[in-house]
Amino acid sequence: MIKIEWTKKALREFDLVYNFWIDHNKSNRYSEKILDETLRKINVLRDNPKAAKEYTVLGLRRIMVLENFSITYKSGKNKIQIISFFDNRRNQNEI
Repeated sequence: MIKIEWTKKALREFDLVYNFWIDHNKSNRYSEKILDETLRKINVLRDNPKAAKEYTVLGLRRIMVLENFSITYKSGKNKIQIISFFDNRRNQNEI
C-alpha cells in the first residue's frame, strides 16, 4: 500500500485554509466539504499516483480539490508526499 506523507508546510497550509473558511462563513460546513474532498482526492492518488500531469522537472504534480484548491505532490515507489495545499484564489506571497 502506498503511504501518504504530508510536509509540515502542507499541513500548515491546509490548516490555514480550513480555519479561514470556518471564520469567514461562521460555520464549519464548507471546511468539512474541503476536508472530505481532499481525502477523496488523496484516495484517488493512492490508487493512481500519476493521476495528475507532471508540471516541473522535479516531478511535481498538481491535482485540483473542488474548484479552488490545489494539492501539489510528488510520488515515489511506495509513497506520495503532499508538498503543498493551496487556495488558488489567494496570492502565493500571503502564506
